[in-house]
Amino acid sequence: MMQTLALTVGRRTVTIESNSPTVTDWAARYFAPYWSVVPTTATYGPVVTAIDGDHQAPATPVRHSQQAVFARDRIGYTRHPDGNVSAHTLSDPVLTYHYTPAEHHLAITCREDLTTGSVPGRPTRLATAATRFAREMMRAQLIADGWVLLHASAATFPGGSTLLALGDSGTGKTTIALTLASTGAALLANDCCFARPNPVGALDLLPWPAAAAVGLGLIKALSFTGAARNHLRAGEPPHPTQDQRVTNALITGRITPLRSASGKELKAHIWPEQLTRWLGIPLATTGVAGTILLPRVTPTNDAPARIANARSPQVTTAVFVTSDKERYPDLFGLHDSSNAGAPSARTAVLQHLNRLPRYAVDLGHDHEANTELLGTLSAPLIMGGGL
Repeated sequence: MMQTLALTVGRRTVTIESNSPTVTDWAARYFAPYWSVVPTTATYGPVVTAIDGDHQAPATPVRHSQQAVFARDRIGYTRHPDGNVSAHTLSDPVLTYHYTPAEHHLAITCREDLTTGSVPGRPTRLATAATRFAREMMRAQLIADGWVLLHASAATFPGGSTLLALGDSGTGKTTIALTLASTGAALLANDCCFARPNPVGALDLLPWPAAAAVGLGLIKALSFTGAARNHLRAGEPPHPTQDQRVTNALITGRITPLRSASGKELKAHIWPEQLTRWLGIPLATTGVAGTILLPRVTPTNDAPARIANARSPQVTTAVFVTSDKERYPDLFGLHDSSNAGAPSARTAVLQHLNRLPRYAVDLGHDHEANTELLGTLSAPLIMGGGL
């Protein structure tokens, strides 16, 4: 029996349907904190159909003309002359894909038994694929409506005014958003959000559901260690991409920053609903851009938290999420060859961003100093005025 969910945001709807409740249950858990999720008996808009098949070993997959890595999963794919796209994963269990653009329909099938080796509470590979590609289909719909996706964290205050922190990974976006969300704001975005000018001259914002990558030092500074430890000790599984060393640190409570052999910081990966259920962080579903921060982090405890007057607060096109800068290439041609948005839409958003109050800020690892500076910069949003 098929179960069906309608996902809606920004007046656009994408449907997920599946014969496996593990797919629709996970999609509801994943998207509901940020988007409207409603069980339905009909299909609306683009459709993702995820089928848990006959549990027989699949036939040898066909060879595909192209390959790409989508969210760490290597996929072979072929775009056919009629516009249809076929694909399959290149690791087990094999998922097969078939996208029919004329019907805006993506079929995902797994013929292997997904319960073997599965972890309770963690999504199956089929469920993960369905949510990821449903999100990509929604992005295509929003881009068609003039939205663009920004590299940004966003903290929203009562009334909707939102502080945006713009920049690449490691610049301090998460520090800013979670610090403000732990002191009275609601988290709209940890790493990316949609933006579009509205008819009254403001810049509307919508969330992009995704797991948050949070450094252990920040978890400790925000006093989240105990909550994460309690849930992990109770048997809840960690995010599948979280390094085991991070999980061990959270379980034992021995919180010190960790790095990979290459020097990259190892972070906790936290799903959206866990931000609220585990950590008590309120989430926002919409916002209006009010203040822009361009942060930079100096990883020492004695580095001052300050407005960096020597750095330009000009926002550039680097703020836009594009195919060559992300983990989700457009395998199926959902975005008409541009998942960065139309040039006119990007120009309009960039102009709006550069008309707002903007500050280049330097942050360190002194949590109290960071909190004090962010409180000063966000005060006008709380009061409804400007600096």
